[in-house]
This record gives sequence, C-alpha cells and structure tokens, in this order.
Amino acid sequence: MSLNERIELLYETGQVDRDIFEQTPVVLRTVEAFLGVQLEEENAGSFTSHLMKAMQRMKTNQAVQSCSAALEQQAASDSRIYAFSRGILAPFNAHETNVDAEAAFIASYLLTLTDGEEV
Repeated sequence: MSLNERIELLYETGQVDRDIFEQTPVVLRTVEAFLGVQLEEENAGSFTSHLMKAMQRMKTNQAVQSCSAALEQQAASDSRIYAFSRGILAPFNAHETNVDAEAAFIASYLLTLTDGEEV
C-alpha cells in the first residue's frame, strides 16, 4: 500500500470527509519540507492515518483532550516540532478547542521521523 492508497482508503471508508482527503497531501508536503524527509508508507503510514483522523476530529469538535504525561514531556522536548505540530493542525480547529493533546501525538510521530536529527 502507498501513502496515496492509505489516504484514499480512509476517505472511501468514511473515516474522513472530502476536505480532509483533499488537504492531506498538502499537509504532508508541508511536513516533508519542514523535516527534510521524504514521507513514504514505510516511514509515515501510521503517522498519516493518525494525522488524518486528528484533523477530522478537530473539524468535528471531537479533538482528543488529554494524553499521558510522558507524551506531553516528549512533545515539549523539542519546542520547534511541537509548535509546528500545532501549526499544521490549526487550520482544522474550526471550533477553537484545545489542541495540545492532538499536537503532542503528532509531535511524537515527527520526533520519531527525525530520529533525533536537528530540524
């Protein structure tokens, strides 16, 4: 399965709406540019699924509101990545809810993708 196939599958199975389906490639390109990493199914499949579902939850006012202290601490360990995570989620926060937990999950994936490299 490719990332494009994953994106299509999440849309076709009704897990995300058309807007999220259409915006995901743009967001992924933004992530690639920020990290300097080529996203592929092997390194970003789970990230892409989580990102799409997070954007959908935020859009429908169902954002995750809490996460573990360990995850919060990991996200806070790199303020640039955490701020970037909040930034890529911001356009989907139509209800202006707290996005800290969703951003922490996204930051965790991004930190894994960078594998400790300076961004």
